Amino acid sequence: MRPTCLRCLRPSAFCFCEALPPVEARTRVVLLQHPREARLAICSAWMTRLALPNSEMHRGVLFGGHPRVREIAASPGAALLYPGEGAAPAGSVARPPEVLVVLDGTWNQADRMLRDNPALAALPRVSVTPDRPSGYGDLRREPSAHCLSTLEAVALALGALEGEPKRFEPMREAFRRMVDRQLACARDGRRNPRHRRGAAAA
Repeated sequence: MRPTCLRCLRPSAFCFCEALPPVEARTRVVLLQHPREARLAICSAWMTRLALPNSEMHRGVLFGGHPRVREIAASPGAALLYPGEGAAPAGSVARPPEVLVVLDGTWNQADRMLRDNPALAALPRVSVTPDRPSGYGDLRREPSAHCLSTLEAVALALGALEGEPKRFEPMREAFRRMVDRQLACARDGRRNPRHRRGAAAA
């Protein structure tokens, strides 16, 4: 077996830990990951989970029977990071949420998760405006120019909510470096850069 990093659980040649130091955030990030996202070689939600020590991740599609997620959704200090009508730009929020819920999946998957989880859909919404195109580059085609990876969206949101965007920039830089490595792997013809073999870390 190939040497594997015990933190990020990736082959040592693709380890991103050196570029991804822990970042303290006052807002607790709760990642709700669609199961199919776990198969991707670059799992930006897992990178986010590693970067933010006080974050947590739950995997699934229907969370109505999930005790922890139900508790979070019922919290008066919770908000959902999701664009759309009624979403407040993160930089305009006077009082940052105590908990920021983030749906991790394709846009179609996230829309279905929102539709099928009314308690999450009812949360106040926060949005971000990208300051540059997604770091996914050629690795993953986004439906429109304003779409970002989970990690990029979280880093932008926390930077705006806490008024310190530079503090969360290392997260985005680590993501860009990871994408570059995966694309280099694809150019070498070794394997599909979008998917990992076996079970994903969770």
